[in-house]
Order: sequence, then structure tokens, then C-alpha cells
Amino acid sequence: MSIVIAMPQMGTDLFRKYMKSKYVKSLERAGAEVQWIELDDTEKAITEALACDGLLLPGGADIEPALYGRQREEKCGKPNELRDKAEFEIYNAFVKTKKPILCICRGFQLLNVVNGGTLHQDIADIKKCSHSSFLKRAKAIHNVTITENTKLSEIFTSSVVGVNSMHHQATEDVGKNLVVSAISEDGFVEALELKDHPFCIGVQWHPEHMSKTDVSQQKLFDEFVDECKK
Repeated sequence: MSIVIAMPQMGTDLFRKYMKSKYVKSLERAGAEVQWIELDDTEKAITEALACDGLLLPGGADIEPALYGRQREEKCGKPNELRDKAEFEIYNAFVKTKKPILCICRGFQLLNVVNGGTLHQDIADIKKCSHSSFLKRAKAIHNVTITENTKLSEIFTSSVVGVNSMHHQATEDVGKNLVVSAISEDGFVEALELKDHPFCIGVQWHPEHMSKTDVSQQKLFDEFVDECKK
């Protein structure tokens, strides 16, 4: 029987279909299939997500700053109110099950915010290396250092990993009960793990765009699906 991963609906336009396909293929290579969760009815969305073996929170729009106690700054992108409301509630319900959760880019930021953390709304003036390159999304453009004795260190055999990036925001204050498991070469938090949870990992980069040719990035999906089988 195939492992089923719940993913919030990202949209159905051509660009979103392309972006969604990268997650689907990465999970298929790991032996799982995707159940897209429509978000219009939050209670129904939660019920459908809880019926799945794992939850993947994908990339997308900036999170509403009010959700982490800040006013929106000029360079903050327009939030997706539907995703903000539904995904926060889906996460809160799903995390109680102790089933595996993988959070990518926006999902990584949501993991931080839902646990009480805050975000830099734009890092253009404080970054020291490239953190946004859509055209090079299949290749590593900067390095991250993996923290020892974390779940991520068990997945990646090297302590320094090349990653891609497509983000202009970043973690500022780390949320409660979260462990920093990777840091960029210019000092930004690039991965988080939830304490006392079997598998709840968030990464700021986009492994789904590298996984076809990068074995180490595919392994992140492989380990996620393997945890879902347990």
C-alpha cells in the first residue's frame, strides 16, 4: 500500500502546477503519493490531512506578519490569507498525531512562526550571499552547515551541504521547542527541528528542485517517507 502525504493546495495555474510537480516527483521517487488538501473548508481540510501518513508544508506566499506580532513592511509580499489560516490549523492538529512533518521554504517559516518565532520580512540589505535564484533552482548556490546530533545530520553525510534558495525572508527569533539544525554561510537559520517529535523538520531551501540529480537532497524525501512507513 502506498504512503500518502497530505499537501495543502498551492493553486492550479500553470506556474503552480509546475512547482507542485517537483514535490510530487520527489515523493514518488521515495515511494509516496500526494493527497492535495483543498483549504476552503478548514475543518474538512484538517480531517483529510489527518487521514494521511505524513504532512508536507510547501513553499508559497509570505506569511502575514501580524501572525508573529509585527506590522507588514513595504518589502513583505502579499500574504495568502486562506493558506495562512488553514495551514496553521492543519499543522496544530497534525503535530499532535506525532506523524512525520516536512516543511519547505514557506513551510519552514510557518514552522517557526506557529511555534512563536519571528521573521525578517526582507533580507536584501543584510544577506552576504545569494539567497534567491529561481533560474538556478536545480543547483546549489550557497552552503549550509549542518548542526551535529540532529536528525538532519543523520540524513546528510556531510557537515557542509550545498543548497539552492528562492526566498527573501528568513528566521529572526527562533520559536519555542525548536532546534536549529542548519545555518547558512552568512549566519541565517536554514533548518529547524521540533523537539520531542519523531520527525518534524523544516528547511529554508528547496530540495524538490535538486532531488532529481542530487542524491543527498532526495534522501531528505526518502527519510521522510520511510518515517511515514513506521
